[in-house]
Amino acid sequence: MKLLIVDDEKSIRLSLRIALSKLGIKILVAASGEEGVGIFDKERPDICIVDINLPGIGGIDVLKHIRKKNKDSIVIMITYISEVRLAVEAMKLGANDYFTKPFNIEEIKESINDNIKYIKKSQEISYQEKKEMAEIIGNSKAIQKIKSVTQKVGNMPYDTFILIQGESGTGKEIVAKAIHFNGIRKNKPYIALNCAAIPKNLQESELFGYEKGAFSDAKQLKKGLIEEANEGTLFLDEIGDMDILLQAKLLRVLQEKKCRRIGGIKEIEFSANIIAATNKDLLKEIENGNFREDLYYRLNVVPIYTTPLREREEDIETLMDYFIQQYNHALNKNIKGMTYDALEICKNYEWKGNVRELKNFIERVMIFQEEALIDVENLPENIISYNSQQKGSLMSNNLEDVEMQTINKALKENNWNISKTAKGLGISRITLRRKIEKYSIQK
Repeated sequence: MKLLIVDDEKSIRLSLRIALSKLGIKILVAASGEEGVGIFDKERPDICIVDINLPGIGGIDVLKHIRKKNKDSIVIMITYISEVRLAVEAMKLGANDYFTKPFNIEEIKESINDNIKYIKKSQEISYQEKKEMAEIIGNSKAIQKIKSVTQKVGNMPYDTFILIQGESGTGKEIVAKAIHFNGIRKNKPYIALNCAAIPKNLQESELFGYEKGAFSDAKQLKKGLIEEANEGTLFLDEIGDMDILLQAKLLRVLQEKKCRRIGGIKEIEFSANIIAATNKDLLKEIENGNFREDLYYRLNVVPIYTTPLREREEDIETLMDYFIQQYNHALNKNIKGMTYDALEICKNYEWKGNVRELKNFIERVMIFQEEALIDVENLPENIISYNSQQKGSLMSNNLEDVEMQTINKALKENNWNISKTAKGLGISRITLRRKIEKYSIQK
């Protein structure tokens, strides 16, 4: 927990620092608005005490800067009684509280203590939500193997590289979160970058950050995601979509465990687990010249494969029960589950979108569901029609099998006399020859 005091009066900075140091948090001080903004950008404090009347950048502008960077930081303004109008303006701009000079140090101390409790409680709730998002659902052998690997990797006391490969919707990001939030780094940063969602010309600045003035729009220093992930986890989703030139820079950074902001000269050391994920076949991408072979082997220290849902049918019912309970809570409903017939139809469905498609399906059904059990009539038309098509296809295949066996038997009984066999079957010689060819029946 960090607290920043921005005040040009040395006596106030000192008195606040002494009084608040007993709360057991890190205290940072700044004597001007410029210094305060610089410290905030570097340290990202949880609570800021800002004097309104500051030399240079005023307190209102410092508040605007803080709110632009972080909506969750607690900001308390300090002002003289004659400047209360400015304090009211600050509250409209997002300040959480204000005190007038001369203030009661014990009142500020009590306010800070209350805010510390609030922040800790919010962080606990946030962590619990993230942990729930990182829960791997299922009991199939494939899922049990993934759970075992994530537990081992998440609790390793040293940095490693993990490559998660699998189809879209198979839960690659959930596996990454499970490694982080269920392991020894759970209280450290978890930073994610979706390479497919960021234009290739912006990927480098997102990863490495930049110094103020590095290019025309670099009006202030920006930390890169690698730097932000220090001591925690950096998750590079859709790594197969990363710019090929950036891949070379990333490889060097991962090998040396040092990075440099764009426009900077200082090497910044970092320590983090690096998890990459992709739905592409990276070996094919290497053959096509779209992915670096050396980066592939650097990332593929711990390979994890997320199995498609069609290959772990036993997890479908477990996942549906899990999502039904989730939406019971979200929609304030009490749906018990599915009827046997509805469940069988869902198990036989080809979930091309995997777990993501299954979750969206449950949400759609739950929105309109009124009865305690979800029955066949409550299922979407595409799932019902797919089931009908499969039954029809199965019946068709069974009929063809019977026909092939009948023709084969008749040919053997007539010693492969085509005329006799055709007459006995009640079909023409031409039709019989076509069917022999169709079923590849041999003497």
